[in-house]
Amino acid sequence: MSKQSGRLNRTTRQSRSRTVSMTPEVADALRTQQVQFKEKFGREPAPGDPVFFDPDSDTPQEIDAEKLDKMMIDVMVKAGIDPFYIYAFKKTGLLVTANNWDKLSPEDQEEWNAAIGELEEIREQ
Repeated sequence: MSKQSGRLNRTTRQSRSRTVSMTPEVADALRTQQVQFKEKFGREPAPGDPVFFDPDSDTPQEIDAEKLDKMMIDVMVKAGIDPFYIYAFKKTGLLVTANNWDKLSPEDQEEWNAAIGELEEIREQ
């Protein structure tokens, strides 16, 4: 993966190569996952290995969605993310930033705003 370009080249099971454009932040996150995979399993990820793996498993296994959500929330709390954003993430499963708001569908924006409004109402009680 090229650090400057934010591009990932990966060979698929059919031995085809594919280039995917991504933001530098996503490219960094994937590089981190590759390093963590190698540290955990003692080898580079192979085609078919999960990108987001269960850190408690002795073999490369896809992480359970509930476990991933809990890990995300723990990281968000530790990072000092606004509790409204954490609540909305829990309700919607969306990670919303100023950089991706305009890329959300109108339905996702409405769902996010409803979650924020719900917490505002709860706090006013």
